[in-house]
Formats: sequence, C-alpha cells, structure tokens
Amino acid sequence: MESGKPKQTFTFAEKLSILWLALFSAAALVSQVLLMQGEEVMAVPEQAYLPPFTSPEHLLGTDQLGRDVFFYLFLSCRTAWLLAIPPLVIATIIGVLLGTGAAILGNQGLKIPASKLFKGCLLLFIYLALFQIVHSWPPFQELSFRKWVFNAGFLLLLIFIFSHKGGSPEGKKTKAVKIPVEEGLQKMITIWSSLPKLLLLLILTVFTPFSMITLMGWIGVTYWVLPARVSRATVLQIKKGPYYETAKGLGIPFNRIFITYIMPSLKGPILTNFCFAASGLLGVGSTLAYLGIGIPADVPSWGKMLATARFSVEAWWLLLFPALVLLASIFSLQIIGHRLSSPNLKKSVTK
Repeated sequence: MESGKPKQTFTFAEKLSILWLALFSAAALVSQVLLMQGEEVMAVPEQAYLPPFTSPEHLLGTDQLGRDVFFYLFLSCRTAWLLAIPPLVIATIIGVLLGTGAAILGNQGLKIPASKLFKGCLLLFIYLALFQIVHSWPPFQELSFRKWVFNAGFLLLLIFIFSHKGGSPEGKKTKAVKIPVEEGLQKMITIWSSLPKLLLLLILTVFTPFSMITLMGWIGVTYWVLPARVSRATVLQIKKGPYYETAKGLGIPFNRIFITYIMPSLKGPILTNFCFAASGLLGVGSTLAYLGIGIPADVPSWGKMLATARFSVEAWWLLLFPALVLLASIFSLQIIGHRLSSPNLKKSVTK
C-alpha cells in the first residue's frame, strides 16, 4: 500500500552537485594530510608554461614557475574549504544564538543589577587599559601560554561578576538595568548589513597579520547577520503559535522547547542560508587571494592562479581551469541551496 507522502527525487544537476561537493571535500581533506606531511608544489623553471595535455606528468600544464597546475588546484581545495565552511559554521552558531536570544528575551527580558553592570564595565576598562602594557612585558612575549592565562582570567572574573548572586541588605531593593536585547540586535543588524562584506574584510585584513586563522576569524564575525535575522524571525513566529505557549505553560524547560520546537523549524532556513553563503564565500576567498590580501604567500589558492594568468595572455589554461573549478563549486552550492529552499523539501526538513 503506497503512502501519501511524496517521494523525494534528485535531478541530474542535483546529483552532479552532490558528487562534486563530495569530491571537493575529499580533496580538501587529502590536501590537508599532504601538507601536514610536508608535500608542496615543486617549482621547475625549466618547465614553465607547458600547455595542457602535452605531458603525462603535467596533465593540465604548468604555470610561470613550472608548477603543476593539477596538483596546485588540488591543494587549493583545502584553502577554499577552510575559508568557506569552518568560518560559516562559527558565524551560523553566533547568528542563531543572537537571533534566538533576542527573540526570546525581547526588550524587557534581560535585567542586570546596576552594581554588576558597573563592576563589569569597570573590569572591562581595566582589562583594555592593561592589555597593551601586560602583553608588551618580556615574560609575556616569551610564552604565549601566559597571555592565554591572563585573558582567560579576566574573562572568568567577568563571568563570575555577572553570574554571582550577591546578597543585598534586607529590605533594600537593588536597581536593575533593562537591556533592550531585541532592539539592540536589530540596530546591529541594520548597521552591519549596510557594510559591504568584501570591503569590510579588506579593511580588517589590512590591519592584521596575514594568516589563515586570522582571515577565518574575520569571516566568522562578519557573516553572522543573516543567520541572526532568520533565527529571530523564525522564533518570533513560533512564539505566536499555540505549541510554544502550551509548552511554556506546562513548565517544560527551555532547552527542551528549543530542541523540540525551535530547532526543527530553524533547520531548513539555516541550511539554505548556509549553502548560499558558502557559495559566496568561495568567491570572496578567491577575490582576496587574487588581490594578494589576507592569505599568506605560501598558501595555494584558486585566486592566486587566476592572478598568475595576467603575466601571460597566451597561457589560457591558467585562467580556464581554476575558473571552471571555482564556478563548479559555486554553482553546486547554489543548486543544493535551491533544492533545500523548495517548498516540498522544507516540509520534510522541518518535521
């Protein structure tokens, strides 16, 4: 007996996209292993600008330094993957926490005693004042572990101040400061959304050392806006429904409400946004590499190979092959994103 549930089928383009993304992720993993073992693209100047399909050792040809194009593109998958997936996971977690917290707390839900707020601000001011002095001290310059201890100590002290329930004199009420969380998040989203992400990343990376970790961190704190907006809108819609009010009235803990009611509704929009944002980050990472900003010189990237095509117009393969790999990855993520945003799949994902 056939069930009334429609069977989900994949089109040829969707199957091809899934296969390409699986190969892309596998290449990134293998590249990481090879780089950890000391493998790198060897430069042989005598074999510079070899055309593709003319040598069995260099199937896709060589660049201006005699480096194998295929192996360079293969190792570049790691860079593209690291600049797209891990930072976006961090940005999604930040956005979901901020958006959900703002929707749940609203403008009246977060109240902090004035004394705690004053102590926390004072401690933060002391930390900022001592940061440069302490980190320039010779014992801290020698051991980075001491820097971590210093930063973690201030962070734990700040958490203790805000979480400690200090006793107040009997009969005396302490004044509490209401924090308009939702309104503050809306203003942050408005300001952050008005800034072009690529321009913001260019400005941030110029004033920081070139490293993959730094660039990944800047991407993570830049792309949180859309997940926060989606999470806030979804949670506000759930709060208006009868299930949320009933569960809250029955005294069900919030963590259970979040896992049972909120997370299934967030899963579809967040996954869709993740695919579209990841496709955009592939282009952003290649653009930064093309401009020579943010990515260290010894790290292979598709954008760097596109930049080398400027030195010789006749070396068409230096433009064609990295462009094809980049476009295939972007279009694959776009196709998967459209698949996840389809109405039929939304119902099955949120169940």
